[in-house]
Amino acid sequence: MRQYFDALREETDRCYSVARAARAKGLDPVTEVEIPQAEDLASRVEKLLSDWDTKGIADRIRELSKNLDREEVSIQIAKELANRPARTREESIDRAVRVGVAVLTEGILVAPLEGIASVKINKNSDGTEYLSIYFSGPIRSAGGTGQAMSVLIADIVRRELGINEYKPTEGEVQRWKEEIPLYKTCQHLQYSPGNEEIDLVARNIPVCIDGEGTEDKEISGFRDLPRIETNRVRGGGCLVFAEGLCLKAPKLQKHVKRLKIDGWDFLDQLLLKRDASIDASSNGIAPSSKFLKDIVAGRPVLSHPSRIGGFRLRYGRSRANGLAAVGMNPATMTLLGEFIAVGTQVKLERPGKAGAVTPCDSIEGPIVLLDNGDLVQVDTISGANAVAGKIGEIVDVGEILIPFGEFAENNHPLVPVGLTLEEYIVRLKSKTQDVPEDILDPSLERSIELSREYDMPLHPKFNLFWSDLSMDELLRLRNHLIASGEMRTTLHLENDPDVKKVLELLGALHSVKENEISIDERYSDAMLLCLGLQVGEDGRISERVKLPGSKETLSAVSEMSGAAVAPRAMTRIGARMARPEKAKERKMKPPPHVLFPLGQAGGAQRLVNEAAKKGEIEISMGERRCPVCGMTTFLAICECGSHTVARGTENIMKVPLRELLDGAFKRLNISMSLDIKGVKGMISRDKIPEPLEKGVLRAKNGLFVFKDGTTRFDTTDVPLTHFRPSEIGLNLDDARRLGYDRDIHGMELENEDQICELRVQDIIVPSAGAEYLLRVAKFVDDLLIRFYGLPAFYGAEKIRDMVGHLVVGLAPHTSGGVLARVIGFSDVQAGYAHPYFHAAKRRNCDGDEDSIILLMDALLNFSRSFLPERRGGLMDAPLVLTMRLDPDEIDKEAHNLDFRSEYPVELYDAALKFAHPKSVEGIMDLAGGRIGTVLQYEGFGYTHEIDRIDAGPKSSAYTSFGSMDTKIEAQLAIAKKIRAVDANDVVHRVITRHLLPDLIGSLKSFSTQQLRCPKCNRKYRRMPLRGRCECGHALVLTVPEGGVSKYLEKAKEIADRFDVPRYTRQRIELVETSINSLFTSDRVKDSRLDDFM
Repeated sequence: MRQYFDALREETDRCYSVARAARAKGLDPVTEVEIPQAEDLASRVEKLLSDWDTKGIADRIRELSKNLDREEVSIQIAKELANRPARTREESIDRAVRVGVAVLTEGILVAPLEGIASVKINKNSDGTEYLSIYFSGPIRSAGGTGQAMSVLIADIVRRELGINEYKPTEGEVQRWKEEIPLYKTCQHLQYSPGNEEIDLVARNIPVCIDGEGTEDKEISGFRDLPRIETNRVRGGGCLVFAEGLCLKAPKLQKHVKRLKIDGWDFLDQLLLKRDASIDASSNGIAPSSKFLKDIVAGRPVLSHPSRIGGFRLRYGRSRANGLAAVGMNPATMTLLGEFIAVGTQVKLERPGKAGAVTPCDSIEGPIVLLDNGDLVQVDTISGANAVAGKIGEIVDVGEILIPFGEFAENNHPLVPVGLTLEEYIVRLKSKTQDVPEDILDPSLERSIELSREYDMPLHPKFNLFWSDLSMDELLRLRNHLIASGEMRTTLHLENDPDVKKVLELLGALHSVKENEISIDERYSDAMLLCLGLQVGEDGRISERVKLPGSKETLSAVSEMSGAAVAPRAMTRIGARMARPEKAKERKMKPPPHVLFPLGQAGGAQRLVNEAAKKGEIEISMGERRCPVCGMTTFLAICECGSHTVARGTENIMKVPLRELLDGAFKRLNISMSLDIKGVKGMISRDKIPEPLEKGVLRAKNGLFVFKDGTTRFDTTDVPLTHFRPSEIGLNLDDARRLGYDRDIHGMELENEDQICELRVQDIIVPSAGAEYLLRVAKFVDDLLIRFYGLPAFYGAEKIRDMVGHLVVGLAPHTSGGVLARVIGFSDVQAGYAHPYFHAAKRRNCDGDEDSIILLMDALLNFSRSFLPERRGGLMDAPLVLTMRLDPDEIDKEAHNLDFRSEYPVELYDAALKFAHPKSVEGIMDLAGGRIGTVLQYEGFGYTHEIDRIDAGPKSSAYTSFGSMDTKIEAQLAIAKKIRAVDANDVVHRVITRHLLPDLIGSLKSFSTQQLRCPKCNRKYRRMPLRGRCECGHALVLTVPEGGVSKYLEKAKEIADRFDVPRYTRQRIELVETSINSLFTSDRVKDSRLDDFM
């Protein structure tokens, strides 16, 4: 592993060396590479907060980390920094709190930079001082725990400096009771505390939580309070109060007690008043419909909560799930209308909220009823394709693979599962060392023999959904078999509609021919055994044992068979499709080639060529001064050849654009036929533009620039711990060159189908992303040769040439990139990478998407000079680069990944009791237990095999549908086809959660809309008296009539087709009346006599 990290370091240093040489030519706003390298958390914290005089703290953080945990380090370093000299106490506290939060958030999030706006020392009513901390919107990125801990750190720091506690006024307490619910109407709030909770926390918090006004809405009561500077809703403060202090009170209480911090006793009272969030008991866990709450039109429900026929839970981890990602059989993904592809997000009933889907063909696929009446199970893609056009109903959607670690991460009680092959094997191993060779595929006789000899349940090969039947249904099937059953090659019986429904519910695969049902050979004898029946010499079915008096189906079946029969399904999980997967280049709206301002001169498309026709334009630019000749310009290079220095001021300048553009084309030796798109204006602090040459070269290579000067490709995050070279297009020579010379069994790599363990900073890029990276590589080479006058770096001509090159992974809510190496490509719309890599970006795989940037592009083109000046402008920017991934410094969620190659029998026993995951955590080989050992990076196991990581649909069908009507029809077609889905409920939810809110919102938008000039893009709140724009052009509406009523007809139509509550129909009628009153004239129309007849 050391060789691997050394190779990454060597290649990174080579990239930095070339980039430094290019930057030294002075053609960019800054002559140095602006992305500092960081080896670890301590280094990231120091470099991220370098503007706050943090030089030297990295060594101290490392020293403290040897003996203290992360929370203790954050508190201790904050205390020490509070006593470090500063101009004012407020500056000292500000720096201390920011560093403490930065340590908590691994030095990669924007929260310590922009989530904390400022701190102030104010006066209580009794004249004592108190500390007020001002939060802003980006504090959301810290998460609830980080937000809560920031307040605790501030409290400890103010004590260190002898500042008194905060004593709120009655008005300040009461304001929170209005402000937090009001904030929820503006933005998403994960947790909404009640008035009692708000009152308790607001009266007792020792530090004042304040913030900037982030929303347009203002509070109506308790306005103009002397110590609160704004009447607008303070988004950052509301987040810290609700999602931090209230939601994370249990975690905060744990830290307070462990660290013996006084003054936080109110947390005990807060938790005493709160009910447990999950009601787990011996009777099970109740179904939850929370995942259906925010249903979206066009995205299907796959199973209602805990319904028979829904997803059957199976414990296990494949090499491509975990960290919130779940596994589905590719046949299931195909037969669900191809709505589900690799990376598609699904919202789940439990254990977590959501997960990205990855394929796993070693779990069961769906059981489907064909148009001809046959009941078949489909476990392969070829099988799914064969029956795709013949399906009448999906009786059972199949299994869903969820690792133990997901239950541990979500603190969700374990839930029992149906008997699976892996559980059967570990139970048999617990009773005998002599496991038979035919254990995977035994005969029925052998299964009965094992059952009776070792007190084992009937082998899962012969198991059916007996627990889903009532005793009446069991009796109906038994009597029908006695009356009409006959054993030929397989079991045959007369086709009775009621009995056939029982067979479907039972999952007894069968075919139908004329008036006869033929049971699948696999289940024929097993069914007779479990029903206490036998075959006579003439093949007729007769009673072998009497039907027992048991009231439970499973007990009766076990008694009649003479062998224990375990449930085939115990926990079923509801799910719906959420976001489709993504693999697409990042574009601003509208997308520019270069960050060069044009004002109105570029027209609606912001074309540099169009603006250049004017010869010279006037535009607001940042001023730079030449240190040699003193000339003021906006360019990075003065006419005298010296590099200019930014003055931090802006001015309206006359820009000879025609001359600059002609010069750029000439210097690059490129035809002037390219259209170059710029921006309307610069939003950075210094208003420094990019060189036009970069825009020309991007246009030449079909690329667009992002706000920070880089070009990016976005992908949905999916996990991978092992791979086959063949499935990522990696040949053996390249695999060995990259260090993959042995497989997971230690054997030399001799064929491309052997399985290798993925290194923690290696990634597999989607095919679309590979093509994009190739274009970026050509752009970088053009830049080096034509602009900087240096040799090409990549020399790439085909996609395969990008293997082994470095990229930067970056999540939108962070300010730190993570180094990665491209080792292959996959034909999916998602980005496979090690779960540690995703966690290093502070991400999981629940449907999140992140970007990758080619390293040389980032080093050459990223500049802080381009970043927006507004709050949050530093987010989604590679301000530092993590060189080496440390498992101890990644998001803690990854510490709950489990790496056993088979789950122990203790897990299944604990699940039967609905035990807490902690009861078996110690034997599950979690990632957290490997940290600091030689196995922290490798030697990971998995329980379920995958044939190919790109199996199943390549992209969700949702993305291929054009209109919303088409999407809704496809959604409802799936709803009617799946037995576990209530189509009427789906329609009701789509109307009330999506269509009606959209219609009502559009009505409001239409009545409050602005007017826009399509020529100069100027906007007006109301129509000017002259009736047109100042430029003379006619004005147009920004919200057209069609946009208001676009869903009305569809809502009416599906409400008529399905059983929708009367109240919902009336709401649709009211909205229609409102729309008609707005757009239909009320004037009396000319009428004829026959209009009244």
